[in-house]
Amino acid sequence: MEHGRCAYEHVFDAADETGADESSSVWRCPHPASDGSARCLFHRPVEETRPAAVTEALREAVTDDGRPSAFVGATFERIGLAGVTLPPDARLDFRGAMVKSDIDLRDATLDGALRLDRVSVGGAVCMQRFDATGAVSCRHLQVGDRWVLCEAELSERFDATGFGAGSVVATEARFEGGATFRKGVVDDDVSLAKSRFGGPAWFSHTRLGGRLDLGNAAFDHRLSLAHCRIRAGVVAASATVEGGLSLEHVVVDGELNATRLTVGGGIDATTAAFGGRVDCAGLTARDGPVDFTHSAFDGPVYFDNATVEGRALRFRNARFGSGPASFVRAAVDGEFDLSDAVCSADSPVRLVETTVDGSVICDHARFGDELFCSGVRVGRDVDFSDCTVGTLTFGVEIEGRLDFAYTHVTDAAAFGDTVVHGPARFTSARFDADPSLTEAALGDTVAAYDISVEPAGGS
Repeated sequence: MEHGRCAYEHVFDAADETGADESSSVWRCPHPASDGSARCLFHRPVEETRPAAVTEALREAVTDDGRPSAFVGATFERIGLAGVTLPPDARLDFRGAMVKSDIDLRDATLDGALRLDRVSVGGAVCMQRFDATGAVSCRHLQVGDRWVLCEAELSERFDATGFGAGSVVATEARFEGGATFRKGVVDDDVSLAKSRFGGPAWFSHTRLGGRLDLGNAAFDHRLSLAHCRIRAGVVAASATVEGGLSLEHVVVDGELNATRLTVGGGIDATTAAFGGRVDCAGLTARDGPVDFTHSAFDGPVYFDNATVEGRALRFRNARFGSGPASFVRAAVDGEFDLSDAVCSADSPVRLVETTVDGSVICDHARFGDELFCSGVRVGRDVDFSDCTVGTLTFGVEIEGRLDFAYTHVTDAAAFGDTVVHGPARFTSARFDADPSLTEAALGDTVAAYDISVEPAGGS
């Protein structure tokens, strides 16, 4: 019996952004109708077909270079293409398909493009060791369970804009053309540990209910987490980013572990918010500033042994809520900026053996607890004017000038081991206890007009 062509037509609306052949908004199924139906096996309701028969027909279709491998709007119990090698230049198109259980592309090899745009999957998408030399588009793909891309090899651009999944596991995957996971929603964790991105990696505006793991991942170009909301924390330990790291407006409710992170091109974390511990110990940043202007830290902050080889390390207008802000043995090539920063009474600031080749700018900052500086070396000037600080230990060697005007120290102030090679200004400074100047050395002019000292017990 001769079978006619499947009667199914798929109309692309504006949200689909593009038609099947870029020239028409209507896609017509090229497959033959099945027995007793006006539609092919792939476009009949799943309850009318046998899953094994559909899988067999699907594998036959995609491996036959004389047949089209397009299944737009199809319905499947599952898609089982594990281990399949498609003909050269074959395109695999499942746009708009409905899959009741899983998609299995493990160990499959595809020379052309893969389209999973607007596919809805009730179960998991398994793409372990999937090898695609063409572009992979998964825009608005919705996965009810896990999306697994472990050890996948993707040569061209990977686009998953607007995706949704229970979790994403892509450890040791290679995205040679870069990847876009923008505007996604993930219920649980995303793991990209030990993966590699040869092009830009965009995760902006994505919401994660769990943790984001970027540990030991390598990004050859820019990495953007801008505007992301991450509930359970971020791991970026020992990761490398070569084209700059975007963290502006990111919200991380848990911890940020960025120990031994290496970034080329600077870090933009303006207006970011961190609910837990921020650990950037051993950070190396070069060729751009590290900027946390207007950011908020609810937990302790560690930049111990960090190296900033760019223009600046900035915490301008930042807020430190609880736990220490520690910069022990940090090295900054440019300026270190804490101007207008506010540190609560539960957030002491510690700079020990810290080296700043440029200037330190702390004007208008508020240190509610202690500012402890010991063995600090500054290559240019220190602006500490109009600050308020509880307990001050100021063991700093300054090659340029010191501006301490209008600053108020509410508890003890110790200037032991302070060395200022340029002029110093203490105009209208106020000390609520006798400041200790033991072993301090001021090598140039000192302006101390209207200085106020009220010893303990004074009225």
